[in-house]
Amino acid sequence: MRIPRLIIAERLLALRWPGAVGALLLVAGAGYGALVLLPARDQLAGDELKVARAERKAAAVRSGAEAAPLSPAQRRERFYNGLPATTEVTQYVERIYAAAGAEKLSLMHGEYTGADLPAAGLVRYKITLPVKGSYAQVRRFVAEALKTVPGLTLDDITLQRQNIGEPQLEARVQLSLFLARR
Repeated sequence: MRIPRLIIAERLLALRWPGAVGALLLVAGAGYGALVLLPARDQLAGDELKVARAERKAAAVRSGAEAAPLSPAQRRERFYNGLPATTEVTQYVERIYAAAGAEKLSLMHGEYTGADLPAAGLVRYKITLPVKGSYAQVRRFVAEALKTVPGLTLDDITLQRQNIGEPQLEARVQLSLFLARR
Protein backbone atom coordinates (compact mmCIF):
# COMPACT_ATOMS: atom_id res chain seq x y z
CA MET A 1 0.00 0.00 0.00
CA ARG A 2 1.40 3.32 -1.04
CA ILE A 3 0.85 6.51 0.94
CA PRO A 4 0.72 9.59 -1.29
CA ARG A 5 3.36 12.26 -0.62
CA LEU A 6 0.71 14.93 -0.32
CA ILE A 7 -0.83 13.20 2.72
CA ILE A 8 2.60 12.94 4.40
CA ALA A 9 3.28 16.64 3.76
CA GLU A 10 -0.15 17.59 5.23
CA ARG A 11 0.48 15.53 8.37
CA LEU A 12 3.92 17.12 8.88
CA LEU A 13 2.53 20.64 8.45
CA ALA A 14 -0.22 19.85 10.94
CA LEU A 15 2.39 19.05 13.61
CA ARG A 16 3.85 22.61 13.47
CA TRP A 17 6.46 23.55 16.09
CA PRO A 18 6.01 20.52 18.34
CA GLY A 19 6.69 18.32 15.32
CA ALA A 20 9.75 20.39 14.37
CA VAL A 21 11.12 20.09 17.90
CA GLY A 22 10.49 16.34 17.85
CA ALA A 23 12.23 15.97 14.48
CA LEU A 24 15.14 18.06 15.75
CA LEU A 25 15.42 15.84 18.84
CA LEU A 26 15.40 12.72 16.65
CA VAL A 27 18.20 14.12 14.48
CA ALA A 28 20.19 15.22 17.57
CA GLY A 29 19.79 11.78 19.16
CA ALA A 30 20.96 10.04 16.00
CA GLY A 31 23.94 12.40 15.75
CA TYR A 32 24.87 11.84 19.39
CA GLY A 33 24.68 8.10 18.89
CA ALA A 34 26.84 8.22 15.76
CA LEU A 35 29.41 10.71 17.05
CA VAL A 36 29.70 9.73 20.73
CA LEU A 37 28.22 6.34 21.51
CA LEU A 38 29.62 4.33 18.58
CA PRO A 39 33.25 5.46 19.14
CA ALA A 40 32.84 4.89 22.88
CA ARG A 41 31.59 1.36 22.19
CA ASP A 42 34.62 0.69 19.98
CA GLN A 43 36.95 2.08 22.68
CA LEU A 44 35.28 -0.12 25.28
CA ALA A 45 35.75 -3.20 23.10
CA GLY A 46 39.45 -2.35 22.65
CA ASP A 47 39.87 -1.81 26.39
CA GLU A 48 38.20 -5.15 27.11
CA LEU A 49 40.70 -6.85 24.78
CA LYS A 50 43.60 -5.19 26.61
CA VAL A 51 42.22 -6.29 29.98
CA ALA A 52 41.79 -9.87 28.73
CA ARG A 53 45.37 -9.87 27.40
CA ALA A 54 46.68 -8.50 30.70
CA GLU A 55 44.74 -11.12 32.67
CA ARG A 56 46.16 -13.92 30.48
CA LYS A 57 49.70 -12.57 30.98
CA ALA A 58 49.16 -12.28 34.76
CA ALA A 59 47.87 -15.86 34.88
CA ALA A 60 50.90 -17.06 32.89
CA VAL A 61 53.25 -15.22 35.28
CA ARG A 62 51.47 -16.68 38.33
CA SER A 63 51.68 -20.21 36.90
CA GLY A 64 55.36 -19.78 36.07
CA ALA A 65 54.92 -20.16 32.30
CA GLU A 66 56.27 -16.64 31.74
CA ALA A 67 58.73 -14.47 33.60
CA ALA A 68 57.46 -11.41 35.40
CA PRO A 69 58.17 -8.06 33.73
CA LEU A 70 61.26 -6.29 34.98
CA SER A 71 60.90 -3.50 37.48
CA PRO A 72 62.34 -0.07 36.60
CA ALA A 73 65.28 -0.74 38.94
CA GLN A 74 65.98 -4.06 37.22
CA ARG A 75 65.77 -2.44 33.76
CA ARG A 76 68.17 0.31 34.88
CA GLU A 77 70.61 -2.27 36.27
CA ARG A 78 70.44 -4.26 33.02
CA PHE A 79 71.12 -1.07 31.03
CA TYR A 80 74.19 -0.14 33.09
CA ASN A 81 75.50 -3.71 33.01
CA GLY A 82 75.25 -3.68 29.21
CA LEU A 83 77.57 -0.69 28.96
CA PRO A 84 81.34 -1.08 29.04
CA ALA A 85 83.25 0.11 32.10
CA THR A 86 85.46 3.20 31.95
CA THR A 87 88.54 1.01 32.38
CA GLU A 88 87.79 -0.72 29.05
CA VAL A 89 87.69 2.43 26.91
CA THR A 90 90.84 1.63 24.91
CA GLN A 91 89.56 -1.83 24.04
CA TYR A 92 86.37 -0.37 22.55
CA VAL A 93 88.18 2.40 20.69
CA GLU A 94 90.35 -0.33 19.16
CA ARG A 95 87.16 -2.07 17.99
CA ILE A 96 86.13 1.15 16.22
CA TYR A 97 89.52 1.31 14.51
CA ALA A 98 89.27 -2.39 13.61
CA ALA A 99 85.91 -1.75 11.93
CA ALA A 100 87.53 1.04 9.89
CA GLY A 101 90.48 -1.19 9.06
CA ALA A 102 88.17 -3.96 7.87
CA GLU A 103 86.74 -1.52 5.32
CA LYS A 104 90.24 -0.33 4.36
CA LEU A 105 89.38 3.25 5.26
CA SER A 106 92.20 5.67 5.79
CA LEU A 107 91.75 7.20 9.22
CA MET A 108 93.39 10.49 9.94
CA HIS A 109 93.98 11.70 13.49
CA GLY A 110 90.90 11.51 15.65
CA GLU A 111 89.70 13.91 18.30
CA TYR A 112 88.65 12.55 21.69
CA THR A 113 86.94 14.47 24.46
CA GLY A 114 85.56 13.04 27.65
CA ALA A 115 82.67 14.36 29.66
CA ASP A 116 81.54 13.08 33.03
CA LEU A 117 77.76 12.78 33.51
CA PRO A 118 77.56 12.33 37.29
CA ALA A 119 73.75 12.53 37.53
CA ALA A 120 73.42 9.60 35.12
CA GLY A 121 76.43 7.66 36.40
CA LEU A 122 77.96 7.68 32.92
CA VAL A 123 81.05 8.93 31.15
CA ARG A 124 80.67 10.12 27.57
CA TYR A 125 83.59 10.05 25.16
CA LYS A 126 83.02 12.09 22.02
CA ILE A 127 85.05 10.68 19.16
CA THR A 128 85.47 12.59 15.90
CA LEU A 129 87.10 10.62 13.10
CA PRO A 130 87.92 12.10 9.70
CA VAL A 131 88.00 9.23 7.18
CA LYS A 132 88.59 8.85 3.45
CA GLY A 133 86.92 6.17 1.36
CA SER A 134 83.88 5.38 -0.75
CA TYR A 135 80.36 6.02 0.48
CA ALA A 136 79.72 2.28 0.82
CA GLN A 137 82.90 1.80 2.87
CA VAL A 138 81.98 4.64 5.25
CA ARG A 139 78.46 3.33 5.64
CA ARG A 140 79.62 -0.24 6.37
CA PHE A 141 82.24 1.07 8.83
CA VAL A 142 79.64 3.03 10.81
CA ALA A 143 77.21 0.09 10.82
CA GLU A 144 79.89 -2.36 11.98
CA ALA A 145 81.17 -0.02 14.69
CA LEU A 146 77.66 0.54 16.04
CA LYS A 147 77.01 -3.20 16.00
CA THR A 148 80.21 -4.31 17.74
CA VAL A 149 80.65 -1.57 20.34
CA PRO A 150 78.00 -1.44 23.06
CA GLY A 151 77.11 2.07 24.18
CA LEU A 152 78.29 3.64 20.90
CA THR A 153 76.02 6.16 19.18
CA LEU A 154 76.31 8.06 15.94
CA ASP A 155 76.01 11.79 16.62
CA ASP A 156 76.75 13.25 13.20
CA ILE A 157 78.26 12.42 9.87
CA THR A 158 79.41 14.88 7.25
CA LEU A 159 80.24 13.72 3.74
CA GLN A 160 82.16 15.79 1.22
CA ARG A 161 83.47 15.08 -2.28
CA GLN A 162 86.02 17.23 -4.09
CA ASN A 163 84.64 16.45 -7.57
CA ILE A 164 81.36 14.86 -8.59
CA GLY A 165 82.96 12.01 -10.52
CA GLU A 166 85.44 11.15 -7.79
CA PRO A 167 84.66 7.82 -6.05
CA GLN A 168 86.48 8.76 -2.83
CA LEU A 169 84.93 11.12 -0.34
CA GLU A 170 85.99 12.70 2.87
CA ALA A 171 83.78 11.98 5.84
CA ARG A 172 83.74 13.36 9.33
CA VAL A 173 82.14 10.81 11.67
CA GLN A 174 81.18 11.96 15.16
CA LEU A 175 80.48 9.20 17.63
CA SER A 176 79.73 9.08 21.34
CA LEU A 177 80.82 6.17 23.50
CA PHE A 178 78.89 5.92 26.75
CA LEU A 179 80.62 4.08 29.57
CA ALA A 180 79.33 3.04 32.98
CA ARG A 181 81.24 4.49 35.88
CA ARG A 182 81.95 1.41 38.03
